Amino acid sequence: MKKFFLLQAFYILVAIVLLSLLWEFVLEGALFSDASEDFDEKAESVLTMITFVVLALIYPTYKGLSIISNWKELEKTLVDQGLQLNREITSLDSMKSVLVDEVLRRKKAEEGIKNERKKFFNMLDQLPACFHLQADDYTVSFANKMFRDRFGDPEKGTCYQLMHERSTPCEPCGTFKVFDSLETASSVWTSQDGKTYLTAVTPFDESDGTTLLMEMAIDITSEQKAKDDLKHTLDMQEKRIKERTRELERSNDALQDFSSFAAHDLKEPLRKIMIFSERVQAGIGTELEGTGQQYLTSLRQAAERMDNLIDDLLKLSQMSSQKITFKTVDLNKVMVEVIDDLEPSFPGCKKNISVQILPKVNADRSQMYQLFKNLLSNSLKYAKAEEPPKVFLIVKKNVSQQYSIAIRDNGIGFDEKHKERIFKPFERLHGRSEYSGTGIGLAICKKVVELHEGELNVESQLDKGTTFTVCFPVPKLE
Repeated sequence: MKKFFLLQAFYILVAIVLLSLLWEFVLEGALFSDASEDFDEKAESVLTMITFVVLALIYPTYKGLSIISNWKELEKTLVDQGLQLNREITSLDSMKSVLVDEVLRRKKAEEGIKNERKKFFNMLDQLPACFHLQADDYTVSFANKMFRDRFGDPEKGTCYQLMHERSTPCEPCGTFKVFDSLETASSVWTSQDGKTYLTAVTPFDESDGTTLLMEMAIDITSEQKAKDDLKHTLDMQEKRIKERTRELERSNDALQDFSSFAAHDLKEPLRKIMIFSERVQAGIGTELEGTGQQYLTSLRQAAERMDNLIDDLLKLSQMSSQKITFKTVDLNKVMVEVIDDLEPSFPGCKKNISVQILPKVNADRSQMYQLFKNLLSNSLKYAKAEEPPKVFLIVKKNVSQQYSIAIRDNGIGFDEKHKERIFKPFERLHGRSEYSGTGIGLAICKKVVELHEGELNVESQLDKGTTFTVCFPVPKLE
């Protein structure tokens, strides 16, 4: 633009020079015939006029260049302020057009911002939570519909008046700590009407640089009530469990007292009965007739059965109360000990029992001994009279990753409709005169397996034999 302005000034200067030459050398002689100036005088007149014209153009040119410089600075300022110039500003009209376009653009942008702000506030009004903006002077600059419905119009009071129904600020105020930390904080708060809210407070900066707090409160009254009810229920359950535990402890203590009583006070008279009956039978047995001898024999046998019954009852009662020591147990060693101990009662049983290699299990060794001794003695005891007993121990690992140990015999068997009865104490499927025992052995086996989190099942057919299957979880050996 400067070049254009200087070129215009140059054109003006050239035009004035040409007009001066035309006047001095052509028009003046033609118009004024008495002109007597010579060439030097005419040339001097032309130079004088050119000098005056140049002096006259210096100030306007300077001012024009200043205006052009200021125009460029104005143009730069408008661009710095965000004005979008689609064309070069070369005149006041063009400047006016640019400014009008910019005003219209900014007005349209402002309308868009207002519409977005309105949509945003409408969205906040639809929130299922209380939302408000809070300043450091306790005023609430904005509150959504739920806040207004719950706590009132924010223009009619400060935050502590609306939310806490106080005349003075809360001390200390957890919300205002966020002004200092400038970090989001959350808490659970109960309002004056008894409702419980989960609140989240976070700071943000306004466009003018001031810091406000944005707080959202979600009504969790029903959830808190459910939580309190659950806690109350759990407390009541815990109280009942403690009471039940104390009752069980008292029951166990009573059971242990009974066991001690049975082991000492009950067995002592039995021992005396057996001793005296043997003495009577030895001393005057020859003098008694057959009926008297039968009575003495029955008395001694009844006392022995009572003694065995007390022993088995002690074993069953102690099964739940005694402390179980779990460790890795090699069942092969247990089985050798069991068979050796069965030999005196069942002569020749070693050659009648076939045992596969047994696994190692995580169990109590003494109870494993008792379990397999009872199961094997049961198979040997209920053997057929016409053929020797055969007992097989078969080991498998089933689909549930459990060790399955089957004790299969060729004994008399039983009808499977009685399979649940045989594990109950004192239940007998055969008469006492036919087969000895107290009817507690299998109940002890069932209890042992349950204490080891295993399973005990039975399959049987009359005159074909019985199979007891014991399942143990596979131990994680170190």
